[in-house]
Amino acid sequence: MALIIGNSDYANTSTLANPVNDAKMIAESASRAGFDDVTIATDLSTGDFQRTLRDFRAKANGADVAMVYYAGHGIEGQGKNWLIPVDAELKADLDLPYEALNLDRVMVSLSGAQIRMVVLDACRNNPFASSWRSGSRAVAQGLTGIEVDDILVIYAAAPGKTAMDGEGDHSPFASSFARRLPQAGLPIQLLGGMVRDDVLAATGGSQRPFVSASITGTPVYLVEAATGADGPVLEQVSAIASLDESALDALAWQGALNADTAAAYRSYLDEFPGGKFANIASENIASGLNPTNSDGTAKKPAGLINAFLPDRFSVTETDALPIDGMWTITSINKRIRIEKGRAYAVDGWTHGLVLKILPDMVVFTDIRRDDAGQYGANDLPLAAKLEMMLRPDGNIRAKVKTFPFPIEYTLIRETLDSPEAMEAEQALLALEK
Repeated sequence: MALIIGNSDYANTSTLANPVNDAKMIAESASRAGFDDVTIATDLSTGDFQRTLRDFRAKANGADVAMVYYAGHGIEGQGKNWLIPVDAELKADLDLPYEALNLDRVMVSLSGAQIRMVVLDACRNNPFASSWRSGSRAVAQGLTGIEVDDILVIYAAAPGKTAMDGEGDHSPFASSFARRLPQAGLPIQLLGGMVRDDVLAATGGSQRPFVSASITGTPVYLVEAATGADGPVLEQVSAIASLDESALDALAWQGALNADTAAAYRSYLDEFPGGKFANIASENIASGLNPTNSDGTAKKPAGLINAFLPDRFSVTETDALPIDGMWTITSINKRIRIEKGRAYAVDGWTHGLVLKILPDMVVFTDIRRDDAGQYGANDLPLAAKLEMMLRPDGNIRAKVKTFPFPIEYTLIRETLDSPEAMEAEQALLALEK
């Protein structure tokens, strides 16, 4: 069962261009994903919002999977998250319980389903805050993180950050979610991570979706991977998602790590009492959540594992290329060095699942020049072919051919080993054009 809500036409604050369009697109996507009943509701008043959630609760009771998708204004106030009906006036933050919908009501509407999903494309600026009294307990932007058990929550942006409504007909988040939801062979445990990578690429790293998950580690598929003469429809993006026992363990741990709550770590231990991360989960629970370093900053939860990538010294060099040098990946704002047929990480970063990529780990191999300004390679973290096109400004448009939807980003040039070789390459490219 799916409930898709899009609020655009606000009477007392700024209207939003895309939520209604996004809701229609997501409803079509949910139907393709196999939801038996898809309810679409747009521009809901306070009363209509309450009735819609009450009616959906009856539908969702006993469902295998129930999902609520909301696009529209959403704010944090009084330490809680609120979804805003189109008729809300909200002259003060004390009006929130009377004119807005607490996110808890959405959670309750799903309570009778086995697998529960909440998707919030609602992390926009608080349009009412400027008129509220000084000392208001609402924040100016974004939503707050929540601790929930047995629910997958996907935010369009990280807690306290804002999401883009989009310059076209749909927001970047909605566009990705609509593509990924009916993707064959993609377990919902990986859905949020795939959407996050898409949105990071589409926004140049400025918008980072956030996933809070404490659900079963057993893969749940909305659309099973089809098989036939051509083999599986989907090859998983990472070897860790091969879905053997070890991969299931890692999937469950990913959810616990993202949520970073005692309930999430206990849920992991219940599912995998002898899992490879069981000791770390127990230590995180015993030490208390969010401990601090000596300088007062919050410590990161333990449990990330190093990526299975070769060291740069173990990959044989080939011929020098005009693009050899230092580059920054826009989607993650991290540097790599391209050097004689391979590229390695200069900075470390966390990859989509629970993998840490450390400095000197090789991320691209078999880099070759296919034509003037055109290069190919293998992307190891994403396990896919990489195409690179030199742009007139000297940067590179990169396209990773992940199936079924490619990931695109830009490589920003920092320094080159041979500026002269690059000048000759650009001159040749301009001549061919």
